This record gives sequence, C-alpha cells and structure tokens, in this order.
Amino acid sequence: MKINRRCLLRGTAALSFVASAPAIARAQEKSTKIRIGLVPLISSGPIFIAEARKFFERVNLDAELKYFADGALAMPALVAGELDLTATTLNAGLFNTVAKGAPFKLILDRGSEKPGHGSMTIVASNDMYEQGYRSANDGVKLKGKTIAIQAPGSIDQYLLGRAAEKAGLNPKTDLNWSTGMPYPDMIKLMGAGRADAANIPVPLAFLAEKNNVGKIVGPGSDIEPDAQLACWVMSSSYLQANKSAAVRFAMVHTYAARLFNKAASEKDPDVVKIISDATKVPAPLITAAAPRWTWYTDDGLPNVESVMAQFKFVSQSMNMVSGTVTPDMLFDLTAAKEATERLKTANPFT
Repeated sequence: MKINRRCLLRGTAALSFVASAPAIARAQEKSTKIRIGLVPLISSGPIFIAEARKFFERVNLDAELKYFADGALAMPALVAGELDLTATTLNAGLFNTVAKGAPFKLILDRGSEKPGHGSMTIVASNDMYEQGYRSANDGVKLKGKTIAIQAPGSIDQYLLGRAAEKAGLNPKTDLNWSTGMPYPDMIKLMGAGRADAANIPVPLAFLAEKNNVGKIVGPGSDIEPDAQLACWVMSSSYLQANKSAAVRFAMVHTYAARLFNKAASEKDPDVVKIISDATKVPAPLITAAAPRWTWYTDDGLPNVESVMAQFKFVSQSMNMVSGTVTPDMLFDLTAAKEATERLKTANPFT
C-alpha cells in the first residue's frame, strides 16, 4: 500500500496534537495557590501521595499544606480565611454552622467505613470484654456504660450510639458519654478502669490490645457499613472565585485516592514509606493496619445518605442541632463530578 506523504504528515501532526492536548490544557489553566489544612493521619494518604509524586504541579496548583494536630482546629482557620479547604468530620458543630448559613461547602469524599477497609474499631475494656461484650453490634451491653469519645456529635458517638439504638436503647440517656479527649487518652482511660468502650482508629486499636488495655470487638463498619467519616470542605468564596482550581484539586485527590486504596490492599512498601515519612507512624504499624486505612470512593463522591443519617442522629436522637440542614445546604459536588469526567478523557497523572 502506497502512503501519500502529505497524508502521513497530516496524521503525524494530528497524533502530536492529541499527545500534547493535556499539556496544552494545563498551560491554559493558570497556576493557582491553594491552602490546604491537613492532619497527619494515615487517612490523609492521598495528599501525601500527591505531594510525593508532584501531582499538584501537573495541574498547575501551588499547594501549601498547613498541618493541624486536630481537624477541629482547622475549621476556624477555614472560616477566618486562613485556609481554602480542609477535611471535616460530620459532627454537630458542622451541622449547626450550616443550619445558620455556613461560608463553606462540602465538595469531595474524605473517607468512609467500607467493610474490610474502614479505619474505625470498637475497643472494649478488659472488664467489659469479660462481661460478654464481644461484638460491635451488641448494643444492649452498652446500657449504663461509660463510652469515651472525642467530642459530642462526632463519628465516635454516632457509631456507638447507633449500636445502642439498634438494641432499643436511648443513646442520650442510657449511655454515659465521656467527652473531650484524643484517642491515646481514651486508651489510658480504659486502662485505668474509667471507660468501658471507645471507637478508636487502627493502628491505635492494635496497640491498645497489644498493651493489654482492652480488646477489639469489631470494626465500626459492622454497625453502619459505608458510614461517611469525613468530607473535604472548601470556603464558598474560594470555590466561586476558583472553580477551575477546585476541579483540579478534585482530580488530584480522586486519582491519588485510587492509588491509596490499591496500596492499602497490596501493602505497597513505597506508599507505606510515603505515609510513614509524613505521619511519623512507624512503617510496620501502617503495614499491619492495611487494608484498613480508610476507603475512598472511585469517583470522589461522598455517601450523602450517610451524612444525612448522621445529621438525623445528632439532631433528633441527641438533640444537639437546632435548625434544618438539607443536602443542598451542605454540598456542592460539581467539582468532584467534573474531575471524574476529566480523568476519563485526559488524565494528566498517567
């Protein structure tokens, strides 16, 4: 078959244009600064992967990471304009702020309790375990017991409270909630006989059992499969002024989250090292916790139904929220949806 030289040149030029299209698209999107509030946890792994592999640079994002000891400390910084986005759990404080008119929107998945992959673990004190509390779903045994949680209306309270509700108990009056402490202190409370159970993430739960402080009775996903743990939240002003940057951030995180899920399943040593370097958690503990690092959805969309179920629990069962909250008030998922479509057609990370 004889090939016309002019046709060959046309075809070569077309292929060259297709190959360079992602680069051209990136060049057309100006470099944008984005300030990200972050807690150095294993579940922040997608961001650590993105930083280590320079994913932000590939989409012209100038990412500035600001670390916080606790996610609750990052939200005031977001509201004050010191951050453009951060991660938030679905807690009573968040819902109350949204009910009053929040200056932010939930834009992207930040982890859920997928069975076999969720990071939350129900731990019982040794005495509680000896009394027969052997299953996370055995809510009837929680009656009259002291439950250690980080904060009222938190995911910790939600999961154990739902276990109590399923057993016909009133989570507000039938359980004693000990609040206001970080996870390591919950372990100390159980060891001192001042708490009967707690909802603790791996690998800390493994350490509690190893140190003979308590016993693991099951994952949080046994109580509420696929419960949404947290979402990325962006200030409304940044989202309105920088829609392209929001989409690009969602592209970075969604793709990195897919790699994170895969690495958790395979116990990938390269990703374990990236996470260990960022969190200072020893690599063997991170490996031992896999695949239960926290699950991320493939399309970056959070479990909206679960978020609304948590709102119902804290507002109706615990009476901690005054006012109405709807999905439209909470979410703007347009960036997540556009990011997934762009990853299908022109993935800049592969």
